[in-house]
Amino acid sequence: MRMSNEPRALKEIHEIREKMYEETKHLTPEERAEKRRKEGKEIAEKYGLKIVQKV
Repeated sequence: MRMSNEPRALKEIHEIREKMYEETKHLTPEERAEKRRKEGKEIAEKYGLKIVQKV
């Protein structure tokens, strides 16, 4: 149970994380990773960012 006097920004972060969990709880770790990669790529393209991967 969360404290009710938490800052508004922190409350929003918790709500976002709960929503993300609910949307992905049925996925395998590989499927979750692929979903995040795809979302990251879409955001990078939208804002003209370059994704650099280090191996």
